[in-house]
Amino acid sequence: MNPKDRLLNALRRQPVDRVPVAAVATGITVEMQDKVGIYWPQAHGDVEQLAGLAESIHLYTAIECIKLPFCMTVEVEALGAEVDYRTRDTVPTEKHHVFSQPDELVIPENFFDRARVPVVLKAITKLRKKYDAEIGIIASIVGPFSLAEKLFGFDHFLEWIITRPEWIHQAMQQLTPLAIRYACAQVEAGADAIILGEAGCSGGLISPHTYRDFILPYHQQLCAAISAPTIMHICGKSTRHTPYIAETGTTVYNFDEGVDVQIARKNLAGKVGLTGYVPTVTVLLNGTPDEVYQSAWECLENGVDVLTPGCALAPHTPLANIAALTQAADDWGRRQK
Repeated sequence: MNPKDRLLNALRRQPVDRVPVAAVATGITVEMQDKVGIYWPQAHGDVEQLAGLAESIHLYTAIECIKLPFCMTVEVEALGAEVDYRTRDTVPTEKHHVFSQPDELVIPENFFDRARVPVVLKAITKLRKKYDAEIGIIASIVGPFSLAEKLFGFDHFLEWIITRPEWIHQAMQQLTPLAIRYACAQVEAGADAIILGEAGCSGGLISPHTYRDFILPYHQQLCAAISAPTIMHICGKSTRHTPYIAETGTTVYNFDEGVDVQIARKNLAGKVGLTGYVPTVTVLLNGTPDEVYQSAWECLENGVDVLTPGCALAPHTPLANIAALTQAADDWGRRQK
């Protein structure tokens, strides 16, 4: 079974020869940039460099997917935000919010021609043509709730949950169709799966009832409209969200060490797969290869369908630690035979 078949089967909870290893959030490191000779921030905005750097994880590790883009500012920039592209070991971020209330938001008719949106779509197609059936291409969108937080200001948007709940729904009703269109465009361009980045839905930021009432209906619309497997990524202590994540229709849920995996397994069983959850900072960045191996083994014992870092890899994560991650999956697979 090749890496693409293994990953897509695992995402769909179909038979695999062993658990695959993927970096479904950003997986690019400084060492990869040095090896391929392509660097942030220039790579964010150029088709050839974006594709060339994205494939470096496949060229220099045994990670079983290629993921792009590398940041969460593509949509917000296309909608008018000024972006700080930062440095070779930090990812871009918007400089400020764009709008003060939902009435100000107008989705441009030429959204797919603006800023880096066409760059991302062309890079996906380039990689799909090059690798076709060899390895899965995972693309990403910013989920509508997190995108709204960026557009309207994080603090303001969360305040509206109490003060102007109708504005939350108005924003979500505008941004969910855009998320659907962008995700479907990525699939049409050649993406094999779509990660829905919803860091703003973390249990450390919103309650489970807020997720249920303000976000779940829109995530259901989003997941139902995407023909490829979807990977719902929510950071942090989001265990209490999992009964509602089970109702989204997402293919899998990607989580970090802040989630109680046993409770998540129980709540998601038969509905949503699990991908995670090796800690990205304490283990993958700052740990030894042996510590990475042991943490990965624990994740496998706890029944993840795909072994992944819990979130984006820190740019200075050593390649030796990534090798320990993939070695654990190989050894686990041999043990299961």
